[in-house]
Amino acid sequence: MLSITPAKEIKGTLALPSSPDLFFMSLSLAVVTGCRTRIETPRQTPQIRLWREWFSRRAAIAFDETSCTVQPAQGADLPCLRVSCADMPFSDFTVFLLLGHDKMIAVEAAPKRRLDQWRQCVERTGCALLTEVRDGIPYLCLEKTDHFRVPDVGVDSDDLHPFLGLAMGLRQSVECVVDQTWLSPLRQVLPCFGYDCAVRSMSQKKDEDPLLRRLRFLKTGKKSEGPQQFSISADFTKAPVEEVRLDLPGDEVMAALMIAAKCLVPKGSLVLENVGLETWNTQILQLLKSMGGVVGVQETRIGSFGSVGTVVVQKINPFGRKVDCRPRYQYASQLPAMVVMAAFAHGQSIFRNLQDWRNDDPDGIEQLNSCIAALGARYGEMPDGIVVEGAKQFDGFDIAEPLPAHVAGAFAVAGLKCRGATTINDARILERWPDFKNILDSVGDFYEPHS
Repeated sequence: MLSITPAKEIKGTLALPSSPDLFFMSLSLAVVTGCRTRIETPRQTPQIRLWREWFSRRAAIAFDETSCTVQPAQGADLPCLRVSCADMPFSDFTVFLLLGHDKMIAVEAAPKRRLDQWRQCVERTGCALLTEVRDGIPYLCLEKTDHFRVPDVGVDSDDLHPFLGLAMGLRQSVECVVDQTWLSPLRQVLPCFGYDCAVRSMSQKKDEDPLLRRLRFLKTGKKSEGPQQFSISADFTKAPVEEVRLDLPGDEVMAALMIAAKCLVPKGSLVLENVGLETWNTQILQLLKSMGGVVGVQETRIGSFGSVGTVVVQKINPFGRKVDCRPRYQYASQLPAMVVMAAFAHGQSIFRNLQDWRNDDPDGIEQLNSCIAALGARYGEMPDGIVVEGAKQFDGFDIAEPLPAHVAGAFAVAGLKCRGATTINDARILERWPDFKNILDSVGDFYEPHS
């Protein structure tokens, strides 16, 4: 158990460790494409060793002091992959990527509601997904692959990742229309493997008078008439490059925890380094800015997954906001930290479009609500979201249940602002960050000894 005591200050400089989730995505892409891939600066943690074990029969995976080299196995008769839904980042994309490539995979801990959602998503492409349970483990089998076709229009933003994963695994091209622009780590990393991807806005006529566009924007606040639409195309038919070198940005979950901690404990100056600055992994920064916060951001390099740099929270007096949490992959890792920020903000915050979280086991919304209740915050439940009433202060609290690292870590951060001691089951935290306590100690000045 991790014991948290109130913090006087959050200060110092923290260079974020590399993102485990983006390491997993890189590893999955390397195995499916067959590209020899060198991934720079991952740390060997219990979580990464688990993922290495998943793919150990499909690739030679070797670590040295600064990188991991993945040499995929070649041949048609390769063993069936066995993964777990409970420990898989970007699970929709990964499952569909592996299904497209292997046609059959085993997925442990896959809830029935999640399996039903995957089946419906596969059917929207003209293919079929069959499930066979062996020794209590669902084996997924992809059929009718010759019927594969992504709908031209009306693609939901949460369907885009699985559609792209399936197309990539099947070595097919994709062109579709979505209602949100494509902000995703795939958009940055796929060109590294030699794949062509393009996004084009369909909402604004090229020949429209610029003065009319400006007048409309001043009058309505909208840059175009009607709902925004974007055309997305990706070609996976050609052979990928033979060798790829990837460098990872910092852990987006740890970034969210530290940003939340700084918002709860404004005294002191904290500089975060190696932060991924792309929109898809900085939703907590977007929330912070909409809450009235001032953030200093400086780009230091462009990596395989986009812009990377430093972040300094300069001013914060947060007030409640409404957040549309779509698509899920942009919010999944940072939402718990955002909820914790909302619990200490002025007024009410509403997080909507979380219905997909109901497909998890345990129910993702219920899990967050139970943590909010343990904190002592007032909350309301909706079929597709969460309502949180902010307050200035709470008493210390206890969470004995082992929770996913991003959830347990967020509520450990909440303890920095509470009166009295807070205890959190840190079993899953230590899988992702074995040195989590040391990280907190390095940036926190506590009112009493931290143990």
